[in-house]
Amino acid sequence: MERQIFLSDLQVAKVHFAGKEGLPAWSTLYYMEQFCLNHLKLTTVQRICELLAAGIRENQMAVAAYSLELFPPEPIERTDFKPGELVPFSSRGQAADAFWHIIRRYKRPVVLLRDTETGQQTPLYDYNRPEAAKIWAFQEQSPPEGVIRGAAQAAIDLFFAREREDRERQAHANEQIGQAADNLVGLIRASQVIASPVTPEGVRRYAEEQLALLMNKQAELNRKIGLRIVRVDEEG
Repeated sequence: MERQIFLSDLQVAKVHFAGKEGLPAWSTLYYMEQFCLNHLKLTTVQRICELLAAGIRENQMAVAAYSLELFPPEPIERTDFKPGELVPFSSRGQAADAFWHIIRRYKRPVVLLRDTETGQQTPLYDYNRPEAAKIWAFQEQSPPEGVIRGAAQAAIDLFFAREREDRERQAHANEQIGQAADNLVGLIRASQVIASPVTPEGVRRYAEEQLALLMNKQAELNRKIGLRIVRVDEEG
């Protein structure tokens, strides 16, 4: 019997950051855009691992065979997918390769969870939900400053992606965040969910490969902008 799982709300935070002196405005805006795209993918991978660990069946998930449109004409859950427009989830073999290839290569991949009773398909990452990454503020000045709001688990991982070793990243994150968000210090990061022993072994390799890819890409972005965390405001 298929088990019905509902998506729980993820903890949300606003991260205030600054870049280095002398950057043009478009550099910071590009950084923020790429951060949001990486946040989409990392949060999606986190959701996949959480759902499988909770007992969801593989046939309840699928990924759209195209990237989400830049200006979606309607909410993704109301989209009428045609045959061949969904690639079913699998944890092994060529089917798994096809599923993860889309997440890895497409700019805005959309993974859907099917309701076993109604057949409705809900996106694991919905740009209308509070946890979806949003550019909250941007100040064109020197150094440039911005605020991004979204799921705290993925945001903290991405903002501290330059710290390669887990213990160093944890210590550095704690030091940078300071007293502004004490509760975030013990937050279970997206990376911890992916590496958890309760994450099914068949999917962990694919998820960890995606995590490494995103962390390397984000670390380079953080280096180029000269990222400095100002503070983290936890919400909810």
